[in-house]
Amino acid sequence: QRTAAAGSPQRTEAVVSPQSTEAVVSTQSTGNHSLPLIMMTRSLLLLLGILLLGDAYLYSFTAKVANRGRAGTTGDVYMTVIGTKGNLSVGKVSKKELKRGKTGRFSVYGKKNIGEIRCVRLSTTSKNSLLLDVVTVRPEYGVESYYYNTKGVILNGDPRRHSGVASLQMCKQGEEHYYITTRTSTESRSQTNKIHLRMRLTGALGTTTTGIINNEGRNDFKRGEDDTFVVPGMKMVGKIRCIELFAEGSDKWKFDYIEVHCDNYRAAYTFHNNRNIWISNDSREGEDVYKLC
Repeated sequence: QRTAAAGSPQRTEAVVSPQSTEAVVSTQSTGNHSLPLIMMTRSLLLLLGILLLGDAYLYSFTAKVANRGRAGTTGDVYMTVIGTKGNLSVGKVSKKELKRGKTGRFSVYGKKNIGEIRCVRLSTTSKNSLLLDVVTVRPEYGVESYYYNTKGVILNGDPRRHSGVASLQMCKQGEEHYYITTRTSTESRSQTNKIHLRMRLTGALGTTTTGIINNEGRNDFKRGEDDTFVVPGMKMVGKIRCIELFAEGSDKWKFDYIEVHCDNYRAAYTFHNNRNIWISNDSREGEDVYKLC
């Protein structure tokens, strides 16, 4: 393994199997260099990687870490990408890309085309916990795919002493975009910014589950206001029959209604909170799981 000197963009090369060679080429740390020098250095590193690897395939990733508790990690986390034509061993993901509430970005080269990407698998031996929300993968000549942590599973290398699993696999659900609009109640204290809400949609063609619904950089779920969330990479489930809410935050929230539609079905399906239910992971304040049909 080889790493560039401190103060320059980080680059790691590792031959992990005859089928794959990788090079981490992006980082958020820029030191004190001027922007033109940084861009020139990064371009040279990319060019050198291409020359060394020959017919290489570039894969770009994002990893969004949950914004609560000890969601980020300082431990070593390894990633493998599972495709229809083989696997790509990404190797160790930089700890700088796995900070709480942040979206890390990194890229690797692989020596073979692994086809359509079905799943990403993460593993660790560290006792530090990691809670990912979603990972995206974009092949150099393909479209971005989404892999949600639909059950909010924590990655931890010592699951006997800590909650979680040592290996976590997140798989692609589909390519449909869903649009979810919530209306928060006008009742006192109905608002929240810590509900950490997931939603499962059930329709005539099956089910699909979101990650945490959230608009980054915006304070959602204000009292009396509408919020719309765009959720890509979902399965098209046809006519929506039910929605199920999962609260992972202890703050309580009350809604008036929720509307859902997708690109294939523009007409919105509306679900009203006729029972005036409060949503919360704290059983003293509300329901942590609530289904409407």
